Amino acid sequence: MNRQAEFILVIIGASFSILSFFVAILYAAIFGINAVMMTTGDSYMYADSSETIVFWIFTVGAIIAVIFTIISAIFGFIGAFKIKNDVPKVKLFGICFIILGGLQIFTISGILFVIAGILTLTKKEYKTNHKEDEGIKWE
Repeated sequence: MNRQAEFILVIIGASFSILSFFVAILYAAIFGINAVMMTTGDSYMYADSSETIVFWIFTVGAIIAVIFTIISAIFGFIGAFKIKNDVPKVKLFGICFIILGGLQIFTISGILFVIAGILTLTKKEYKTNHKEDEGIKWE
């Protein structure tokens, strides 16, 4: 079955996940460096302990975002080629894409994953009565 639309949506969504991965790494590095600088050295003159805690919370959040976006990108690319090859459990990949997109629904990649998952689940399979090697018989 031709699943070109789902393939393209998932590839674009996985590509946006990779871009989000690089942005999340940048945020993790910036917040991590600031958090480390606030906890060590003479930076107690400039920062309160509550500010240090906030920077550590942002650092941990950015690290979780890094992990989640790389998993999303890897699963997106693997799932896209599984859908393209029309494996027998393609409906399962559709459900997984809906769940993955639901977890990141406020991002572009999440919306694309949800749309691709819905398209995968709702596409009708057409069954033919003739065999592949017989060809079409004209009556």
